[in-house]
Amino acid sequence: MGSVIVDMEIRGPGGGVMLRALVDTGLYGDVITVPEKVQGLGIEFRYERARRLPNGSIVKVKYGGGEIRVEDSVTYGDVEVWPDLKLPTNVDALLGVTALEKLGFRVDPKTGRLEKIELYLL
Repeated sequence: MGSVIVDMEIRGPGGGVMLRALVDTGLYGDVITVPEKVQGLGIEFRYERARRLPNGSIVKVKYGGGEIRVEDSVTYGDVEVWPDLKLPTNVDALLGVTALEKLGFRVDPKTGRLEKIELYLL
């Protein structure tokens, strides 16, 4: 199974931007990107949280709230900005599992593709 890349939009009070996102099912969060990709959207990055990196070190990152759109699904979530984030070529952001769940998607373990899941109210 290869990497899952999706086109997504981040919107704030000042506008929106289209990003290519790597789906990261190991990320318990919504979206991580570099500050330059979301400048001018009007998102206030006034909150801070600690994140543990794979090597065990801890970094403090800023985040704010924004609208997240994938295909025809929209949710509101945390947009984290990491100044030193290293992403693969042609990837602008990481899309985490909490955003996927809120948007109603999952990664099919057999095909490695993003698929829509049915959400029911009980």
